[in-house]
Amino acid sequence: MEGNRCPMCGAIVPDGLIRCRDAFNEVCAREYSDPGFGAVHQLTVDAYALQHSEEHGPRSNAFHLSRLGRLLERGESPALGRRPTRAAGKAFESRYRGFPVLEAPASRGALTIADVHGAEDPDDHARRVWAWARSVWEAYRPHQVWARASIESGS
Repeated sequence: MEGNRCPMCGAIVPDGLIRCRDAFNEVCAREYSDPGFGAVHQLTVDAYALQHSEEHGPRSNAFHLSRLGRLLERGESPALGRRPTRAAGKAFESRYRGFPVLEAPASRGALTIADVHGAEDPDDHARRVWAWARSVWEAYRPHQVWARASIESGS
């Protein structure tokens, strides 16, 4: 069974991490090719990154958790193509260097990319992605105080 489980998020998928990454890439391709599916793209990226933090830089968890909090608790749009202005992006880059390294929890959420992959239509996809994102946010509860403070300070 170990070869059929992603060692990071726990998804039950053939070939573990390799197939988990493939499923993520397939979901993203669908989000990029169909605006209906792309309406929740930022949630997809943040949930996957937080469940696979070993694949990203040491401050990645802080960035993705902060953005996930803004999307879930502030109601910001998770749609594909939502980018900050160039000036805001430059300001963020300097703040990012000060982000803490947040350790991933032992359990990174009850839902995974495997629960999202294969959605029938954009509504089904959105429902699944929102549930997945909430599951990951809940798993990162120990770091939510930091994330909320970061959101309040504009980081």
